[in-house]
Amino acid sequence: MKRLPLVLLLILSPLVLRAGMPRITWGLEWGYTATILKTSQHNFVCDEGYRIIENPVSWRYFSNGSVLACAGADITEHINLSAYTGLQGVYSRRWVVPAMLRMKWSPAGLRSDGFMLVAGGGLTFPTTVLRETGMETQAGVAYRIALIRGLSLDLLLTWNFTLDWENITDPDTRQWVPRSKITNNSTEYQALNLSIALNF
Repeated sequence: MKRLPLVLLLILSPLVLRAGMPRITWGLEWGYTATILKTSQHNFVCDEGYRIIENPVSWRYFSNGSVLACAGADITEHINLSAYTGLQGVYSRRWVVPAMLRMKWSPAGLRSDGFMLVAGGGLTFPTTVLRETGMETQAGVAYRIALIRGLSLDLLLTWNFTLDWENITDPDTRQWVPRSKITNNSTEYQALNLSIALNF
């Protein structure tokens, strides 16, 4: 794990040297998130002493939103790598602060109009109740509109997968199950995200 930064540096060095010094970028993004699938895995001992294992699946449309800020660099003429954070909704009363890296690849060049491929991932930090750190990955497409020199507008459509945790309710007492009685507690959200971003 300690060698990961060195490995990344060795991989990216030829790209940076060939393209010259990378152009620093930053931006703001506003998004609409449509969560369509929630799956959970619960394994716990209830108040009566018996073990409950359940794997509920819920196909339910739930609307949410996101506001993100980013800072990064055009490491080549066609590739941008940026770090993102902000506030993002993943489900009902469930908001997270993401800390992720996202890569954009533009065949036409980052300073031109055209389609791009987008992929990213990172950690999520819940803002309420359970504080366990989760994870998120995303992939999709975008269309870039070059406005003026150094300013562009992106329209993005991505598929988001978020790994999270939730409070488990005891069926007998209707109270939350304490952590000491939980063997497995994970929840996954799958959603479509439509965003608009300004890049500087």
